[in-house]
Amino acid sequence: MGLIEAGPDALAQTASLGQIIAASSDEPVHILFVHGLRTGDRGASNIFRASLTARLTDILAGTAPSRTELTHRLDVGPRPGLTYMGEAIWTDDAAWAMGPFVDRYEYERKSGGHAIIVDEVNWWPLALPLRCRALLAPEAYLAGADVPNLRLCAAVDGKGRPLNDGIHYPFLSKSDLDQRLAAKPLGGGAPLANGLLKRELVDWGLADAAIALGPMQKYLCKAMDAAFSHAAERDKRHKRPGTFVVVAESLGSFVVFDAYARGHGAVREVLDDTAYLYFFANQLALMELGRLSEGQSPTPAAGDPLSMHGALSAWAGGGRSTRGRGMGLDCKQIIAFSDPADALTFRVPRVEGLTVVNVYDRNEVYLLRLAANPTTAHIGHSANPYVLDLMLKR
Repeated sequence: MGLIEAGPDALAQTASLGQIIAASSDEPVHILFVHGLRTGDRGASNIFRASLTARLTDILAGTAPSRTELTHRLDVGPRPGLTYMGEAIWTDDAAWAMGPFVDRYEYERKSGGHAIIVDEVNWWPLALPLRCRALLAPEAYLAGADVPNLRLCAAVDGKGRPLNDGIHYPFLSKSDLDQRLAAKPLGGGAPLANGLLKRELVDWGLADAAIALGPMQKYLCKAMDAAFSHAAERDKRHKRPGTFVVVAESLGSFVVFDAYARGHGAVREVLDDTAYLYFFANQLALMELGRLSEGQSPTPAAGDPLSMHGALSAWAGGGRSTRGRGMGLDCKQIIAFSDPADALTFRVPRVEGLTVVNVYDRNEVYLLRLAANPTTAHIGHSANPYVLDLMLKR
């Protein structure tokens, strides 16, 4: 199996990222890479960026970025007083300061034209302490210890040494960590396989969806607004409007459009001027269940947020959609990649005014053509050569 084109619209009606980059030498191409579930460290864009440079050797001056700006902190306001089961989540300002950030990578063109910029938007620091305290720590006694992620919660490496990397905070003390690592699941060996799935898919995955639907959505939306503002400011400083492209993994697509739905200025400004979205294993259909509209209209009452469908419909008609028409497109586009073996991916439905194409791929070899690792199925799109060939064809 390579790729299966699964509608509702046709790929022939879309533009590839490779075509966009090749046709935009007179302006920067600015890619916002927004990670999804299961993220607890920087580097979510590493494989994607390596694939980008490997396939654009005739356009880019080299495989290494010409300029890198790491850990640009995103201002999401003062430390909140949020609690979990009566206990403060962020107990001091030092913990809150280890918040969301952007890592920026700029790549020069051989022609000397405008750069290709990739902004890796890291929002996981807002979810990590909740996962650590609510699920990962007590899970050691139920489904077993999630060793590598518990170490991230304690901000130590595989040998127990403090990370001191400026992005991780010890939400678990050393004594708490040692106690969890030494714990034996009370259910014995029988639930071992199910425990692994629970830790991988729920504790270190679907939990983020619950977080995104609760009070933390306010801070996730602020993080998106600050990230998109940072992207827009770069182009304003260079006095050249760029072509924006959003590549979002799994829950990242919802987090972006949730900020759009709530009217955050920079997100709307940039997205309305963006014609190209690429989704890897998205959860829009699932998360729409938490954003239902009254009646048939996607338009909410004054002051209320849009539903996911309403946000997509508003994006379809907002801003300078002529950016897409420069590539011969009639309207803005979403290309969504899903591995059918992935337990956490859903189709993007038809949206009036948008070109929507679902593409089915396979991110690993299926065992006896019957089973596949659901984790690899979910996160493997950036390394899938068929997906990359489609995205970067010219």
